[in-house]
Amino acid sequence: MARTRARFLVRTAPLVGLAAVALAACSAKDTPPDFPDPDVAAHDTNPDGLAYPTDHLGGTPHHSKIAGDRIPNFTFQAYVGGDRAAGLKRVSLADYFDPQQKRNKVLHIEVSAVWCTICSSVTSETVKIKEQLGTEGVVYLEVMTAGSRAGAGPSLGEVDDWVTRHQSNITTAIDVSARRMASIGVDPGVRPWDIVVDTRTMEILESSGGSPIDVATYDRSYLKVVASYAPAY
Repeated sequence: MARTRARFLVRTAPLVGLAAVALAACSAKDTPPDFPDPDVAAHDTNPDGLAYPTDHLGGTPHHSKIAGDRIPNFTFQAYVGGDRAAGLKRVSLADYFDPQQKRNKVLHIEVSAVWCTICSSVTSETVKIKEQLGTEGVVYLEVMTAGSRAGAGPSLGEVDDWVTRHQSNITTAIDVSARRMASIGVDPGVRPWDIVVDTRTMEILESSGGSPIDVATYDRSYLKVVASYAPAY
């Protein structure tokens, strides 16, 4: 059962660039094979050894006085901090669970696709602000769900190229065909998609398609939100 709390106002930048299913960037025969993306065992605890919550899981964001669901403990194969040289590592959302806000306060998940030109712009912007916003309490996770053709991929080569091309310092995870993200309501045909999570409880504060006009302003608005109320759970 969802819990209630006092209303808060989120002063976010308007969302722009809502993208429907894109035209194929290349023909099916030219599309590289999808990255093999089997489920891998999750990290069940956070870096402090605290178990990831298992109640109130779902994909519904906070609305009015009703608390949002906690995001499930999805696990991905990812380049941590954009470091391709270190190879793919296992990354679970439990890694970001931080009830005492020792490391971070807000998790911003940017769901992207190679075919999405707006996603490319957002990634470039996030790369520039990541370090500064990190000192303020925001941590970023980019989840690549498709390659150069909507509804397919990504391949590992496409993700490698994306990370290299953007000189990414963001942890970049792979979720082929949005198999995990779609289970919590992320539209596979809409990119970019933003999910904002309160790391104290892993409550979803926002989940919507489009792109903030200004990523830093958007994220700072949620830092103000988490500073304004007691944890939902």
